[in-house]
Amino acid sequence: MSGSSSPRRVKRAHTKSRQGCFSCKSRRIKCQETKPACKNCVRKGLDCVYPSKGDRKWRLVAADQRQFQRHSQTLSSSMSPHVSTTPFTGDDLRFWHHFLVNAQPGLPIGDEGTWSSEIPALAHECPHLLHALLSLGASYCSLTQGRQYIPLAIAHRGKALRSLGTIIAKGDKCTTIEMDSALAASLALTFQARYMSDGVIDFAVMVRGSSIIVNRYSQNGRKSAVFHQVKSQDGIMQTTALPWEPKCLVDPSAVAACIAALDRLQPLLRRASHFEFYNVLRSSYLSLLGSYRQAFIQLTIIYVLWAHMENSEFSGFVSPDDHISRALFMHYITIDSFMRPVYAKLSTAQALKSRAGDFIIYRWAEAIYNDLPISLQMLVYHQFQHLAVDLLPSLASHKTLFPEWKHELSEFVALVRKRVPSHILEVYDIE
Repeated sequence: MSGSSSPRRVKRAHTKSRQGCFSCKSRRIKCQETKPACKNCVRKGLDCVYPSKGDRKWRLVAADQRQFQRHSQTLSSSMSPHVSTTPFTGDDLRFWHHFLVNAQPGLPIGDEGTWSSEIPALAHECPHLLHALLSLGASYCSLTQGRQYIPLAIAHRGKALRSLGTIIAKGDKCTTIEMDSALAASLALTFQARYMSDGVIDFAVMVRGSSIIVNRYSQNGRKSAVFHQVKSQDGIMQTTALPWEPKCLVDPSAVAACIAALDRLQPLLRRASHFEFYNVLRSSYLSLLGSYRQAFIQLTIIYVLWAHMENSEFSGFVSPDDHISRALFMHYITIDSFMRPVYAKLSTAQALKSRAGDFIIYRWAEAIYNDLPISLQMLVYHQFQHLAVDLLPSLASHKTLFPEWKHELSEFVALVRKRVPSHILEVYDIE
């Protein structure tokens, strides 16, 4: 142009890390690039995986995310119920298959059949639900077919959470379909957290989120079009499928030892949430001496406790800096492991196929134990042994019935050899 020159455009400095982890790249945020895990992943409780030298998969993930964002903008402006979402890749089809065949959530009780009928159809028009289901299938794949699927599981989870946050932020303006899809996505991400090595906090967060969504049904006088058994906050877990008759799930001496270990943490409790969690954990141990139903209802109370915490209290409770809550979570993990007979009975009653994923809860315990200060490790060490020994009797049957879990079974064997004295291991066949 004559007579004037346009101002030169100033190139902004690069604000994102170039060698960051897959999780940060999928969320398009700056990664601290600290090893073995960046601060973002530690804070979110995510698996932190870095690209190997020359690995360009993160570029594919980023490109797929941009494609999804463009598509979601088109989707939000359309009212057609038949608009398709992001095109499936070959890996996505594999993840979808494993969701349908191996990794369907078992909740809400009484509505399990919706995961193979209504919910897949609903995912067709709800990106947050679609990505939650793909993330669940991808996490299953990463444990049974190879860790190379972890970055894609993280990418799908990140997309699901971002889109889910947009739906939840609408509050009372959500339609019934949006609430149903948000609850389904939250439940899928809850179960996906069980496949994450450090997913115990993600699990607690998603359990709390699911309860908050369920509360909205009752508060707004709505009825779910998908989950017919969900009528109240605890309706997602309660069941009449379990018997009342007394049946001790755990040897009384083992329960007494666990309660003694829990009581050793009592002088260290500081927050109100610590005391509340401690009390319900203690009652949960005692319930294991009662009946299936009593134990299951008591476990439900733990989830209700998380949902009823104030936001600030819950944030502090799940903070990576709160080592006391992590030590208490070790006891929750032990109780959950002791509940495996209950889960098996529910699976039989509901004609659900167990895919042996329950045993990998030991990975949560290992992640917590490794991150605790030595003083607290000493207080939960015997608890860790209880957990390992409780899982050992099922090892032989798992090897025969579930060959797809071969790698994880080997990881578990290596762990118990490191954590459990040899004279105890001699009783079990762990070859």
